[in-house]
Amino acid sequence: MENLRHTFLKAVNSAGQYSAYAAPALSNDFNTLPELLQKFFHRCGYTGQEKIECAHIKWNDTALRLSPQANWSSMRCYQLNFLSEPVRLVYMSIKWYGLFPLEAVDIYKDAQGQMLVKLLKMIPISNAKGKEMDAAELVTILAETMIIPHYALQKYITWEVIDPSNIKGIIHHNGISASGIFHFNEHGDCTQFTTQDRYRAKKNNKYQKTPWTATANDYILKKGIRFPTKFSATWHTDNGDYEYFKGSIKSVELNKTEFSGI
Repeated sequence: MENLRHTFLKAVNSAGQYSAYAAPALSNDFNTLPELLQKFFHRCGYTGQEKIECAHIKWNDTALRLSPQANWSSMRCYQLNFLSEPVRLVYMSIKWYGLFPLEAVDIYKDAQGQMLVKLLKMIPISNAKGKEMDAAELVTILAETMIIPHYALQKYITWEVIDPSNIKGIIHHNGISASGIFHFNEHGDCTQFTTQDRYRAKKNNKYQKTPWTATANDYILKKGIRFPTKFSATWHTDNGDYEYFKGSIKSVELNKTEFSGI
C-alpha cells in the first residue's frame, strides 16, 4: 500500500509535466487588475519577473490543532502550487498525541479536491472528497493569492472592488465557484481573507459551510520578493472561533519543483 509521501511526490511529478515556463511578464500585464492589486504586485516585487508557473512554499514551525479542545501539534508541511490550471499539493506529517505517525495529503488536481489521512503510513482513517471538497480546495487556492500574487492574473479568478481597502475575489473552475474578501492594510499589504464558501467536514461524511478566515502578516523582502512570513487559518463556528493551523514561511521559491528532505 502506497504511503502518502509517495502519493504527494507522484502528484508533483505529474503536475510538473504539464508546466511550461513562459516569457517574462511585463508591468502592463497587471494593468487590467484593480488598483489595489496593482499596488500589491509592485509592493511585492513581482512586476518585471518571469511569469510564475509554480510556487514552492517552504514552511517553518507549522502546527495543527485536530479539534478546538486539542493542544497544538507540531507538523512538517510541504507545499507546491501550480497556476495556469489551479493545482495545490500539500503533504503533512505529525505525531498524533505525540506518539503515532499521522500523515495527510491535501490536494486539488485535475479539477478534484481530496484530503486523505493515514495512520502509521498505511491505515486509512479519512478520505474526504466530492463537490464540497472541490469548493473548499478552490477557495483555499484563492486565499493563497496573499502568498502567490500571480494567482490574480489567472483566467479562472475575477475581481470586484468593494472599497479602498477591500476587494472580492471569485474563483471559477470546472463548474464550481467560490469567493472571498481580501483586506489590505494602510501599507498596501494583503493581511486577511474571509469567506462564507468553505466547507468544514463533519461526522458521517457530512459537510457544512462555515465562515473561514486566513491571515497573513510579518511581510519580509527576500531575493527581491516580498511575502508574508506568518499565516494562520480559523473556522468561525457556532461555538466560537477555532484557529486550527498556524505556520511561518521561510521562503517562496518560484518555478521550482524540487523537494529535498521530505
